Formats: sequence, C-alpha cells, structure tokens
Amino acid sequence: MTDINWTQLPPLSTLRAFEATARLQGYSAAARALNVTPAAIAQQVRKLEAEIGTKLVRREGRGLTLTDAGHQLSHPLLEAFTLIADGIRDLERSEARRGVRVSTTDYFAGMVILPRLGEFWKKHPTLQVSLSPDGNTAPIDLDTHDIAIRGGAPGQKWGDYQVAKLLETPMILCAAPELIGTGKVDLSSLPWISDRGIGGGVFEEAVSRAGCDLAALKLVDPGNAKLELEAALMGYGLRFTPELTVRDHLADGSLIKLDIDLEMTGIYHAICQKGPIPAQTRKFLDWLLEICAPLSVGSGRP
Repeated sequence: MTDINWTQLPPLSTLRAFEATARLQGYSAAARALNVTPAAIAQQVRKLEAEIGTKLVRREGRGLTLTDAGHQLSHPLLEAFTLIADGIRDLERSEARRGVRVSTTDYFAGMVILPRLGEFWKKHPTLQVSLSPDGNTAPIDLDTHDIAIRGGAPGQKWGDYQVAKLLETPMILCAAPELIGTGKVDLSSLPWISDRGIGGGVFEEAVSRAGCDLAALKLVDPGNAKLELEAALMGYGLRFTPELTVRDHLADGSLIKLDIDLEMTGIYHAICQKGPIPAQTRKFLDWLLEICAPLSVGSGRP
C-alpha cells in the first residue's frame, strides 16, 4: 500500500465540495446535499483549483460542466468517498449485530436487569444485550465491555471513566428464620457468611459496626460470591448484603432483616469509557437509569 502524504493533499472540505458538484452537476445541488450555501460550494471548488493549479469546472450556458481535468479527478474521488461511506455503513451494521456488552454482578443481573429486559426489547427488538456476570470485585475492562455495573460505598472513585449513578440501597444483615429464631439475637454467637462479593474492606467495617470482633467470629465461606445467597437461604449464617439483592427473599419471608441499622449504603454505578457513547450503548444506559430510579432509596417506592 502506498503511504499517504497528507501534507500534499488538498483539504477534505474542498475535495468533498468538488465531488458533490461533479456528481450532482452543479453548485446548487451540491449545496443542498452538503447543507451549505451554493456560494460556499463555489468557494471551496475555487480553493481546490488554486491548490492543484488547474480549472476543474467551467460555465456553460446557465450551468456548469467539468473540464478534462475535472473529469479525471471526479472518478477517483467518487470511488474513494463511496469506499468511505460503505466502510462506515459496514461498521455500523457490525456494531448493531454485536449489540451492547455489559459486565455486571449475578445479583444485579438477576434482580434488576433480567426481570425487565423484555421491556427493553419491546422498545429495541433488534438490539442484542449480552450480560457477563463477572462479579463486583472483577477488574473493569471497557475494551471488552461497553458498560460495567459495580457497587461501592458512597464517594468511591472509579478511575478515569464516565460514571452514572444507577441506584442507592441500604446495606443490611439478614438471615434465614430458622437461624435467628424468635428471641434476642447475639450476633457474635452466630456464624457469618464471609464476603467475596463486595470487597474493599466493607464487610470488615460492617462487622465492626455490628459490635463484633471479626477474629472471634465463626465464618462460613461458600467458596465464591455466587453461593453466598444460597448459603444464607439454607441457614448457614448471617449475610451482609445490599438490600436490593435480597428484596424478593425479604418479601416472601425466606430471609429476615435483622433489626440493626449499620448506617451503611451501597451505590450501584454504570461505568463507561470517556468520550462519545455509541448510540446503542446510550439506549441501554438510558433504559438502565429509567428502571433503576424507582428501586433506589428515597424513590418513594413501597
């Protein structure tokens, strides 16, 4: 492939104005196509003629015609601009087929996105959405994903990204009814399900706020974050968690919220690369913001 010396090429604006003039056979038609005035088109064509040192168009009656040099230049320009337009359209089609790739957590996907995803597809039936339940502590990889959804404490920094707050939820202690019984609960005497899903020292802070000594607790480690909820439902220990992730279980009584206010809040954010957000990603992000608003603390939800 021949290297392109951009310093020797005329400005793109002059090439585009001439190509449209040649293809559409006049300044007025070219001006309509490029949404500028005929005078602006004529000025750009004159600049191109001065740049390359030859006439490209000439008056003929009330119209324009191309000179031999104009004909010679118009054909490769048409091919070049057609290639560019086709390349952009092919890329747009490819991006449309790829859809939106979202890195999230199992529980956010299961509690927030999947139950409502049908609503999104009613609005955007051809837009594919791929969810990767990477977990809250997974590195944020925005080369692989368009959006990363992560939970964190208020004020947490997420690096050099665009960040949109999705929702805020209380952090609570909960357990299966058979674990805590009906009497007064001694939190230090009960097993706790260790945290692999939140990270950042938040679990340790919760233990301290609950008046317990982490070193003296019996910790139940299910092995990974995905099994923490299952372990709690089976009565294996207390679970420290965002209220959002167990809301349905609290409603049906399979888990009970302990009457202790940790005064801790979790905030879920949608994280994107800086710069322009692709149209498909923007559609999904706007939908996320819409569905999360009524789920957040202070939203007025029942």
